Amino acid sequence: MKIIDWKTQKSYDVLQSSWFNKDDEYKFRYNGCSVSKNIIDKINSKKDKTILQLFPNKNLRTCVMLLDMEDKFTFSYKPETNENLIFPYYQGSKALSEKFGELSFSKYFYYNKPLQDEINEKLKQELEKAGVKNKKRIGLGETAIYENPKIYIRQSAKEIIATLDLNKSSANNSLYVFSFRNNTDETIDFLYFLCGWLNTDLVTYYAQQMNIIRFSQGKQPQIKISDLGTIYIPMNKSLQKQFTDLTKKLYESPSNKNELTVRMNDLINNYYGLTRDEIETVLTSIKDF
Repeated sequence: MKIIDWKTQKSYDVLQSSWFNKDDEYKFRYNGCSVSKNIIDKINSKKDKTILQLFPNKNLRTCVMLLDMEDKFTFSYKPETNENLIFPYYQGSKALSEKFGELSFSKYFYYNKPLQDEINEKLKQELEKAGVKNKKRIGLGETAIYENPKIYIRQSAKEIIATLDLNKSSANNSLYVFSFRNNTDETIDFLYFLCGWLNTDLVTYYAQQMNIIRFSQGKQPQIKISDLGTIYIPMNKSLQKQFTDLTKKLYESPSNKNELTVRMNDLINNYYGLTRDEIETVLTSIKDF
């Protein structure tokens, strides 16, 4: 396949074998920069598995999907009902403004399953009567996720922005969530690692280059959950522990965030064997994205 860059009028040949992949939705990509191509090749050459390959049991998913009925399930005050079904409700960039950010909320979410069933049945009947084959419905997510430690990831941002939450909480569909649905020490350590890994410059660079983050002028950047799941995760225990330790220190001492972030970036750059020129390319590309 031949691709012509409309701006530069340069042409590039893309091998069919590189895009003829049903699992990747037959996406094809090109890179006119040899340095960028080398960086991506180095990442791919590690042959690490992706998030979805390692964790296929909906560990990465959306939370609450309320369509236009948010006011029926969320409240500016804490409802006096079953305490186990009430959760802080995080809303996209308002809740998570930066990498490793402290989450904020102004509403509570009530996991009201009977009301959900009632509304969904009504929607189903209305759509069937109108002859519309649409699975429009509201979803409340899983209390097992809301009750346990988790990572939240922004659905709309020009970079990968993630943070760890060890407390009870829920979120709207502007935040993706990663959770093991338990709170063992092993789980928490892995979540610290994964949060640090996702927030590195190189992961953002990879997400931008591979169209995981979709962005065009005049539009909001978007990240599909299926694309987010294609990010590689190394299972090297020594590397994971180093990230875990650094991320824990960051949350314990937020004032040291810049220094600890630099150390995490050094770890991932060393893991993939990036040269100084390649690191500069990563930083420049992220800035210009």
